Amino acid sequence: MKPSLPVIFASFFALVSAIVLVVCIRLPVSSLWNGYNILYAPVELDEHLVLQTLEKAGIHNVISLSKQQQPVFSSFAPVQSIVSTQQSYLNQRENYFFDRSRQVQLFYVPSTSIRQAQKAVDSLQSLPGGEASGLEGKISYPWIVLLVVFVVFGILVILSQARNFMLMSGFFPLLFTVCTPSYSGACGVILLLYSFFLCSMLWKRKEMLKTIRKNSLILLFGFAGIPITFIGSWKEGLLFVLTIFASLTMCYILEHLILKNSRGFIPVPIRSAGLVSFSSSVASFTLFIPAVAAIVLSVALLFFGYFPSDTSINGLFLPAPARYTDTMSFDTASFQDNRQNTYLEEELPSLVHYVDWVWDTLTYPYRSLHQSQVFELVSGGETLSVPLYQMNQEGIIQEEYAVVYSLDDLFISSVIDEIKEDGFQIESILKKQNCFTSVVYRRMGDFLSGGAQGQNFIFLSLFATILISLIAGIFIWRIQK
Repeated sequence: MKPSLPVIFASFFALVSAIVLVVCIRLPVSSLWNGYNILYAPVELDEHLVLQTLEKAGIHNVISLSKQQQPVFSSFAPVQSIVSTQQSYLNQRENYFFDRSRQVQLFYVPSTSIRQAQKAVDSLQSLPGGEASGLEGKISYPWIVLLVVFVVFGILVILSQARNFMLMSGFFPLLFTVCTPSYSGACGVILLLYSFFLCSMLWKRKEMLKTIRKNSLILLFGFAGIPITFIGSWKEGLLFVLTIFASLTMCYILEHLILKNSRGFIPVPIRSAGLVSFSSSVASFTLFIPAVAAIVLSVALLFFGYFPSDTSINGLFLPAPARYTDTMSFDTASFQDNRQNTYLEEELPSLVHYVDWVWDTLTYPYRSLHQSQVFELVSGGETLSVPLYQMNQEGIIQEEYAVVYSLDDLFISSVIDEIKEDGFQIESILKKQNCFTSVVYRRMGDFLSGGAQGQNFIFLSLFATILISLIAGIFIWRIQK
């Protein structure tokens, strides 16, 4: 029996789907900074030698201490007096390029070049005195996600009445999890696997497809995973939709194999698919498997963070943002919320201090030299005015004040926009964090986060999975009652 054209097309589609999932593999990278990873080396190593090693590895846009320049000048007063160099923003900015003990020098490498950076680290470690070099943030595989999905799949295969069907239908969801390991993706896969588990009770029965189309329980578990995976990212959602179609294709291929090997006789259960009662066949234990799996993932998320902690350099205290966000919030209100009472008590200045420094630099020509220098951050809404003298119609000279600078949303946005995101200044990293967050020294191996908003989305997907499982349980309970 030669394969028909639909079977050939289905096989080709399954092959292409597998290739797409493998090619689009997305492994999470743990990092203290959004968009950058810290490469560290002993201070005994010459900085230019480290930069040369990175350039040989193909990395040219490294942010380092020697590349820092004064980002803003006043055209009226390019040279300004500095009362205290210790509290100068430009002086404190140098702390970004050393760990807390100042025994290790730091280089900021774009996350897109992390693989080349690892090769550069290997070269540095082979140099005399460079054995302690390393890379913060590396590709970390969240094994807990893979473990939970495979355990759930194993339980469903064991409990299934059609194990061949479960194995075939579960191939692509498992491949999706391996290639795109994430909490939201795992939730979608678990719901999809349970949907196939319900379908396995109808496998090879008459009117199977008709019954599936009318069964709200199967449709609930089958399609609920689509919006959940889109919570993670639109790319992940599209790959999950492809996974669903590929899984259905595998079921079609399995049915063809059964027909091919049947030799004219196909045993069919006496009862049709419409007579199968899920309220009696589906045990409450299996109904709550997705909920239990989501609870396990929630616990793992709380204890291990967005990604498993990178403890390879545990003990180093490196600069890190105090909080994370995925939404840009550079405005006066955010500036005021993150404003400190004193100028630079912190060892690591933030973008709030940078905006304040730009303000001081630009307004310096208009301030009185006899004015006492008080190191306090400028407040949001503050203005600088200069007197203008004009003669009115009566020939009398009148004094008027014109606003030269105002610390408002427009001023802040102009300062932020001047920072080049692909530049070599440390301010470009701070801008990448999307908010006026303070910067602290964080010990490696501590909780790593991919963004506060990203965390909330993940918890939302986990909660949705638990809720769907509970709704299904209540649905079955009402049928039984």
